[in-house]
Amino acid sequence: MNIRRATISDVPALVELNRGTQAMHAAAVPEIFRAAPPDEVVAAAFVSSIQMPSALWLVAEDRDICGYLSADFRELPETWCRVHHRICYIASIAVAPESRRKGTARALVSELKREAEDRGVRRIELSVWSFNEEAKRAFDHLGFRPLMERRIL
Repeated sequence: MNIRRATISDVPALVELNRGTQAMHAAAVPEIFRAAPPDEVVAAAFVSSIQMPSALWLVAEDRDICGYLSADFRELPETWCRVHHRICYIASIAVAPESRRKGTARALVSELKREAEDRGVRRIELSVWSFNEEAKRAFDHLGFRPLMERRIL
């Protein structure tokens, strides 16, 4: 498996890979997620994000792209209650169903860790939806631990 930075030419494959993740989220939380946003809208958002200087998009390839990870490097200023710190925030991660439990997510996160270390960033964070038990298990196996809970009424 090869892990590399995503390019604009990868966007059609990323859009395709995102469809399953989008559908799962829309089925679980339809009041927030669109069931099937138009491919061109998703593609434009992905292109814009890939081009952002603070963003890092990685792809996993076997023969074809079988997973991706998008992350954003953030500088959080000191406030009255928080110290200044830098984080790498994983915005999304998707792995094709046939590539799950084969080390794809681990390889993507490992490459992200290397990049974060190179940038002097020690903290990597992500959010996971409470309904997504498979993702929570995967993140636990990758060494992520809960930090906070967000609740709604």
